[in-house]
Amino acid sequence: MIKQTAILGGLLLAAGASAQTTFDFAAPTFDRWNYPFNFTAGVRPAASTFGSGFIPGQFDDRDAQFLNSFITAGDIAPGQGASNYIITSATATATITGGEFSYDNVYNEGASIDLFGTGFRGGLNAFAYGDDFAWGFGDPTSEDIRNAYATDNAGGSLRDVSNNQRDGFTPAPFAVGNILGETPGTTVIGSGQTVEFALDLNNADVVSYLQDSLNSGIVSLSITSLHFAEQGGASTFPIFSTNEGGAPVSLQLEVKIIPAPASAAMLGLGGLVALRRRR
Repeated sequence: MIKQTAILGGLLLAAGASAQTTFDFAAPTFDRWNYPFNFTAGVRPAASTFGSGFIPGQFDDRDAQFLNSFITAGDIAPGQGASNYIITSATATATITGGEFSYDNVYNEGASIDLFGTGFRGGLNAFAYGDDFAWGFGDPTSEDIRNAYATDNAGGSLRDVSNNQRDGFTPAPFAVGNILGETPGTTVIGSGQTVEFALDLNNADVVSYLQDSLNSGIVSLSITSLHFAEQGGASTFPIFSTNEGGAPVSLQLEVKIIPAPASAAMLGLGGLVALRRRR
């Protein structure tokens, strides 16, 4: 009996966690320049991020956002229960192809490039929105109507950070972009540089967002910034390559999946039954 108990314990321990695995998603399934006046949704070769300059009552503060959604279900089994995804590393990488803009690698409104999760309105989710659903319904100069919006998942609630200046709060980006080879505090001329976003896994809101996303089978991330844009003026903001531009955003995750307790128990019971039959 002691021997059988020890074996059962070993089976349950073995069932308790899968090996940690690195998953590389070389391109998003859906990407989109998330801007009210983008009339070629989902097919543009470039996407820029900029702010509206805070015009009360008009346009979101984070006016032009860059949405990237990665279907993970084919590589990382969904539906295992959000807390059973143990994420030890998460990094997104983008390519800057244009613009001349101020750069900082810590949060700095007007100089940093900020990565957030994505929330959806009107009963939509990342699958339903894809990359060509309507930006929003109503006057495109209005605030708070975009169907997909950057969120910092504050306290587990998908808070829209698109108008954080108007609403007087400082959001918590999932990551702030680090442009390889560029010096923070300087002006960058976009010419193919790589920008890395190391997601902050010390932030419980980031972790819970990623866990919920993996459980659903799709991770949706929004790149934003508050670089000032002037209509008809120079491109004083970062411009990124999209899928169609040939250098899409990529995502690398290191994940370990812990099966649900019921699954582990059944595996252990099955092993014990097999032992009894052999005896």
